[in-house]
Amino acid sequence: MLLVQDSRKENRARFVLAGAILTVFLTAFEVKTPVFSLGPVGFTTTELAAGFFFITVAAWAMQEGLASFFSRRTLDVAVLLFVVSNFVSVIAADDRPSALKFSLRMTYAALIFVGVSRLPQRLRPHLWIAGTVTVALIIVTLTGLLENYISFIYWPDILKPFQEGIITFGAFYNVRVASTLPFPTTLSMYLELAAPMALALAVWMIGRSKEQRRRQWLTVLAVIGLAAVMAVQVFTFTRSGLVATPVSLLAGALAAAIFGYGRRVWMLFVTGAVLLSVIVVASTAVSSKMASRLDVAEQEKYYGADYTLVSFPEKLTPDSRNTAVFHVKNTGSITWGTEGNETVEVAYRWASYPDRVVHEEVPYITTSMPREVQPGEEVDITLDFMTPVEPGRYVWIFELAKAHVGWFSSAGVAPYIVPLEFQGGEARRFAITDSPDDYLAKDPVTVQATRSQLWKAAFKTWKTNMVLGVGPDQFRRRYQEFAPELPPDQRVRTHNIFMEALTNTGLVGLACMVFLLAATLFAQLRLVRNRRLKPSERYISLALLVATVAYVVHGMLDCFLWQTGIIFLFFTYLGLTSWMCQRADADQ
Repeated sequence: MLLVQDSRKENRARFVLAGAILTVFLTAFEVKTPVFSLGPVGFTTTELAAGFFFITVAAWAMQEGLASFFSRRTLDVAVLLFVVSNFVSVIAADDRPSALKFSLRMTYAALIFVGVSRLPQRLRPHLWIAGTVTVALIIVTLTGLLENYISFIYWPDILKPFQEGIITFGAFYNVRVASTLPFPTTLSMYLELAAPMALALAVWMIGRSKEQRRRQWLTVLAVIGLAAVMAVQVFTFTRSGLVATPVSLLAGALAAAIFGYGRRVWMLFVTGAVLLSVIVVASTAVSSKMASRLDVAEQEKYYGADYTLVSFPEKLTPDSRNTAVFHVKNTGSITWGTEGNETVEVAYRWASYPDRVVHEEVPYITTSMPREVQPGEEVDITLDFMTPVEPGRYVWIFELAKAHVGWFSSAGVAPYIVPLEFQGGEARRFAITDSPDDYLAKDPVTVQATRSQLWKAAFKTWKTNMVLGVGPDQFRRRYQEFAPELPPDQRVRTHNIFMEALTNTGLVGLACMVFLLAATLFAQLRLVRNRRLKPSERYISLALLVATVAYVVHGMLDCFLWQTGIIFLFFTYLGLTSWMCQRADADQ
């Protein structure tokens, strides 16, 4: 009978660990479409995995006893205050349902922290979590490299369940490597969190090897893997990631040197920082993408076109269909395709003069390319177009557009314009002083607010409620009230975790976040300094510290609390920190 009970207890322990492993793995592979919804809340694959984890944790708590399960630990108070501050700030939100939804997401993350911090001691969950993170990191890294180098496969179709559309930077459309994470910036943060854990596991495996040749091979594989991760980090073109990654790795190397981890450990962390620097320099030398991202060179002209008007109707009437012919030259570096996502079409729009307001009510006709047009080639294009119904002065704007991207003028390519005045049932041309550059399409994807503008807007927003803020996740919904000059984009955040906390949850929320991060760093430093821990525990303690440093440094320039995969993984690390502190206290 005793053996049966022990077997059941062991199986429950394994189920708890399996739930944690599944949740950690899916942080890197969350699908963007919810599997099902419960009221206003949608549940994705990652959230369902977390739900399964909670069920296994509850069963384990019943087995172990609720009293011991809910015993207070150092980080419990910090996490609880963080969650409570979000809920308290909901009362200050104009859109309380969305604020409450965000607070529930933070509660979900906090439950992951609780579950991981109470994982069964005897199953060595720190190694299982490190192994899971490493496997996920390998898959993400390989996907990112293949996406960047294997061009004959159309990766957006393969990665469609994971990505959230084409990602750009600057005034030119440049798809950055995004892998299975929704945005390149998110991928960058994931690499910063996952790479130290993979390094810790590699160091532990190297140290356990008794054969020198095996240790050498493992070291070589670790360096190759590190180089691959750093390459993907570079190809995200995320400048904040290029700052946070070397800072966190060098911080890890310094901690390893100070607290006696050995030369192999601190050298691997230094190697990571050096590899990143080498790849950045090399890519800057050979790629205009990186050079322009670092503001040291002009951007390569991917989209370029010269328009020559061949024929245009002499007489136009309102609300009529007409035909124009243009001679167009491809002056860019990409091919104008005729199929799929590479399709380039000919289109037009009407803007009123002189206010340049585009009239969407005019029927819209697009014309496909007569053939594929390579860079440097020219083609004649016949375009049908409709005229406005109402009389007035207009500017007819002709240009090209790419499927799933937008107008070429969003990338700085000047359109061809024809000013026309409709009066008395006829149209005539009139002279204007405007240039074609005045009619560039203002695509909200490429017109982005700077960090300084967002920080100023955040400060103005915070001043409306200094104590509780404007409500969790509300800055992105309200910032235009205080900075109407900024382009509208509900995906935008303050690009600073502390400013985000201050604006959304006020001084109360900021204090709770600072307390949470400070308590985490203090606990991790205490673990890193503890030389009585087992080697695996020491290495993973160092990885946790490096990951937290990366999160804070990167968080000074961006914020990721909104993204399920990142916040789940971060709170997993918080839970693992608490678990290891409990383990260390028990061994003393």
